[in-house]
Formats: sequence, structure tokens, C-alpha cells
Amino acid sequence: MAQFAGMLLPFFKLSLAISNVWPGRMSLKGFLALYMVLLSAGIPVTLFSCIPYGLFGILAAACIYGLVTCRETAPQNVAMGMIGFVLTVIVENLLTDFGNALIRILLFYFITLFCGRLLKKLLLSGKGILRLAQTWYLMDAAFLLLITIYLFDNLIPGQNGSMGRMIYNNVLHISGYLLVMTFLLLAMRRSYLEQMQAEAKQKALQDLQDYTHNLEGMYNSLRSFKHDYVNILLSLSGYIENGSTDELKQYFDSKIFPTKNLIDEGDYKLNQLSNISVLEIKSLLSAKMIYAHDAGIDVTIDIPDRVDSFPMDTVDLARILGIFLDNAIEAALEAKEPQIGLNILQNKGSVSIIISNCFQDNGLALHRMKQEGFSTKAGHQGIGLSNVQKIIGSYDNVLLETTMQCGCFMQHMELAA
Repeated sequence: MAQFAGMLLPFFKLSLAISNVWPGRMSLKGFLALYMVLLSAGIPVTLFSCIPYGLFGILAAACIYGLVTCRETAPQNVAMGMIGFVLTVIVENLLTDFGNALIRILLFYFITLFCGRLLKKLLLSGKGILRLAQTWYLMDAAFLLLITIYLFDNLIPGQNGSMGRMIYNNVLHISGYLLVMTFLLLAMRRSYLEQMQAEAKQKALQDLQDYTHNLEGMYNSLRSFKHDYVNILLSLSGYIENGSTDELKQYFDSKIFPTKNLIDEGDYKLNQLSNISVLEIKSLLSAKMIYAHDAGIDVTIDIPDRVDSFPMDTVDLARILGIFLDNAIEAALEAKEPQIGLNILQNKGSVSIIISNCFQDNGLALHRMKQEGFSTKAGHQGIGLSNVQKIIGSYDNVLLETTMQCGCFMQHMELAA
């Protein structure tokens, strides 16, 4: 019991140092959680005299705590936690023979607080390569590797002995290097995710370019229509002057009335979509809707109110809408009368997005369509709707309702503010 009581102050000081260098402001609850985690990991040091192994366990506990706490700054948490670990050892050695216990604690607090603020100002400025998450993961791996080498190559060799001790040494070496590899893999994963986001943004830019191209095409068509307007009036005047009513009616039905489609097409492509202020989403919807119309699908768009923003990351939203619309277009093309509907409503506390399409009902169960790897198309990977489920699962404010009824497939997504 006396040994356990002797652990309380050292681990309190270690927790204090880590909290002083922590990237964000650590709450009292977070501090107590860190203290308990480090205290539990430090039991082998005091109770079983496993100093090098216990020190590695404490270090690993600090790293794991940093990873699971505030995932947005996880790599910074881990790096600053290890810096706090080293800072504790250095400051404790400096204050070993300095005054009584209370003075040492106060000096320890203010020194680590000053060093923490200085280090945070230097390392957490968000400038240069330090703003990249993969840089921090690589720093985590480097710090962990250096500390591991110090522990196992300086402390452990002095504790020679049995075969069991050698096994312990090897296990600890492997564990340390596995942690290093973990951080390296996390850095690679972060790079991959950023690459995916860059590709999604590039796709959004391509959609915008397609939207602009179609807009220019419709403008040229409308300008051509205006140019021919005078000639149309002159042709009508010839029939009127001759009193050829039947021929005038035939000419109007065959030549004049079809020009209404040009105006209607331009109206549905542009008028409703102008209510969306988010450019990347507008360009995506425009490109998909124009493509669907050109493919012979009857497209209906209803966006009665202005939508200035979506309570969701636009890259994720663009991925979801792209999957929904691609599936809707493919399914509608198989129906006898291809139809697609897009409805976006700006509610008081949310935004509703409804995408519907007709489809050929082959008795397919809805739950199977959401399974990864399932696809009705030969050669398709079938990961679209399962990816949607994963993206939506990372948001607490997004609800998705999928229904199939009377030959109509509908995706209703509700985005709460």
C-alpha cells in the first residue's frame, strides 16, 4: 500500500506536464482520465520493479490516450504527450535537490507550463509542413523510435539474467517497433484520405467545367433562336397575307411550336438550380441532370427556396449525391418510361434532399442493395451504397431513408443544422 501511495505524486506530475504541453485546453475530466490511465500503466514500475518495461508501458498508454482523445488532433496529441513525458524526466532531474516538496511541485508546474507554451507556439503554429497530419504521424514515429531505443538499449541491457529476461527484451523491442509502424501506417492512411479528397475536389471542378460548357451551349442556342425570330415572323406573315389558314396551322404545328422545347429545357436546367448557392454542389447536380436529360430521361427538379449552405462537408455530400444520381440514371434507363426527380427543401432547422427514379422491379430486396460488393451490373464492384452508409455513419446530424414502392426508388436524406 505504501508503494502504491508513493506512485500518486510522480504520476500526478507526469499528467500535469502532459496537460501543459497538450495541443488544446485539457478539461478537468480529461486530466483525471489521463492520470488514471498513466497510474494504471505505471503499476509494474513500482509494485513489480519492472522499470524499463513499466516506462515503456507508461509511454504506450500516453500514446493510446492521445490517439483516442479528440481525434481531430490525434497525431499532435501523441507527439506532445511524448514531449511531456521527456520534459517530466528532464525537469525532475533538474529539481532533485531544490528545496522542499511543495516548492519543487510549484517550480515543476511553472517550468513545464512555460516550456509547454513555448513548444506549442513553435510546433502548433499550423505553418509549413507542420499543418499536415502526416508530418505529425511521422514525428510520432520518430519520437517513439528514439525513446524506445533509449529505453531498451540503455536501461534494459544493464539487467542481464535469465532466458526469460531475454524473451522480455525481445517482446518489448518488437512491441515498440510495431507502435512505430502503426504511426507510419497512420501517416500513409492520412495521405491516402487527403488524396481522395483532392480527387473529389478535382471531380467537382470537372463538373463545374461541364456545367459551364452546357451553359454556354444553351446560351448559344438561345441566341440562335433570337436571331431566327425575325425570319420566323416573316415566314408567318407570308401565310397570313395569302390567307392560307390551313397551311399556316400546319407550319405552326410542325415548325414553330417545337421551339417551345428549347425554352423549357433551358428553364428546367437553370432556373431551379440557381437557388443553390454552394457552387460545387450546383455544378455536380447540373452536370448529372443535363447528362440524364441528354440520355432521354424525363427530369424534374424542384428547389423552391434558396439553399445557402449544407450542414455537411461538401466533399462528402458531393460523393453521396454523385453515387445516388449515377445509380438513379442507370436504373431509370432500364425502365419503359425513364424518369428522375430531384427535390431540395430548405426547412427551418434542416435541409431535405430527395432523389427519386423509376426502375424495373425485379423483386430485389432493399437490404441487399446496401451490402458491400453487391451489384446488379456485370463488372461493377458494388461499393457505392455501402460507401454512402459509411460516410453517413460518421455524421450525427444526417439521416437517410430509402424506399422502394410501385416502381419508384427514393433516397430521402435529412441534414439537420
